Amino acid sequence: MNSASHDQYMRRALSIAASASHRTSPNPMVGCVIVRDGEIVGEGVTQPAGQEHAEVIALRAAGEAARGADMYVTLEPCCHVGRTGPCTEAIITAGVARVFTGIIDPNPVVHGNGLQALESAGVRTRNGVLGAECATHHAAFSRFIRESRPWVTLKAGMSLDGRIATLGGDSKWITGDEARKDAHRLRATCDAVLVGAETARLDEPKLTVRLVDGDDPLRVVLDTNASLDADSPIFGDGSVLFHGEAADRERLEAIKATGARVICAPMDGGRLRLSVILAELAQLGVVSLLVEGGGQVHASFLEERFADEACFYVAPKIVGEGRSVISTPSVGSISESWSLARPQITKLGDDVRICGRINYPNSDKD
Repeated sequence: MNSASHDQYMRRALSIAASASHRTSPNPMVGCVIVRDGEIVGEGVTQPAGQEHAEVIALRAAGEAARGADMYVTLEPCCHVGRTGPCTEAIITAGVARVFTGIIDPNPVVHGNGLQALESAGVRTRNGVLGAECATHHAAFSRFIRESRPWVTLKAGMSLDGRIATLGGDSKWITGDEARKDAHRLRATCDAVLVGAETARLDEPKLTVRLVDGDDPLRVVLDTNASLDADSPIFGDGSVLFHGEAADRERLEAIKATGARVICAPMDGGRLRLSVILAELAQLGVVSLLVEGGGQVHASFLEERFADEACFYVAPKIVGEGRSVISTPSVGSISESWSLARPQITKLGDDVRICGRINYPNSDKD
């Protein structure tokens, strides 16, 4: 089998993983394809945490056809007992002849041990098939494992001149129906969505998934002084408030009574310390975090270099003076600006979506 064929089957594994409508955190979203005599005989994608992994589902679909077959999996198969049994054991028992992987699992419990277990049992292995693409697909999981923090995506709907609202706070609606639907689809893929207190107060966002099918993410709000009322639609089960030490105790108790989790975070330069907040969210199993602003919050994540990616929906409108998508002092020169690596540009009705990984000036941040 030539290299192009290997790429074809791994690309299929990536496709079924990327198209899954559920979330698997804190496990990675893995895709698996089993091929026998040039035909796909089994496919699988990892199910929500605690349920079956992609390899097991693909093996079941293949049945006896898995014996002597090739397996393509976007991430090295696990070799330890967690909530489920080791995938390597299932692969060996099924009699798979060869396993092709995209990348090594960054989890130190696995990290090469899965492939070694397969080799020791006589299963031939090869890593690095579409390695760059698989690394991109699993970037959030890798960040989570290596740095104990979520992958952070900045998201906003804005005008051509970079405004997310008028000076008076009106933001409904800058973008059109197709862009808003796509933004809800993005929200459905993330484990948590975060806003600042000002955005929560002015927009009264629900931060739920409504325009597409999908589960609601964890709702997170940064409110140093607990200034929001407990009847804000952002609070309730499935929400978290991060506040400072000086926050009003009565308000905190009222917010806690809604079912919200309330967490005190240390201050840094007059604002909540993001490093602690991200670590706390990781402890809650948040692998991917969508930051929906506003401008001050976006600026904080950029200034502290915690934003990994940006996804902006740009409408063909000019607002003039208004609330900026990034509320931070101007850089001294263009060379000091942030940029997007290999941006993907998609037309959505009259609007344009621009997404890409964030490049930081004078940094080797991946």
